[in-house]
Amino acid sequence: MYKIIIEKAAEKFIRKQNKAERAKLYKLIKMLPYGKDIKKLRGFKNKYRLRVNNYRVIYNKYDDVLVIDVINIDNRGQVYKSL
Repeated sequence: MYKIIIEKAAEKFIRKQNKAERAKLYKLIKMLPYGKDIKKLRGFKNKYRLRVNNYRVIYNKYDDVLVIDVINIDNRGQVYKSL
């Protein structure tokens, strides 16, 4: 079982959303290791992205220690600029 860590920036984005979006984001983050629309980001060793409507959840996945670190969540056009 993976331990999921949500960084401050991602948590701040989630708190700004309405109740339904918050619930959906938390549910999908909880299911990250087994998610459906996940792709590995090119040029990075452990970075992946999860697509949730117009949002992107960027996270690091460390299989050796079973940790997922959610780095950032933002609109699809803005999230890649911070990488």
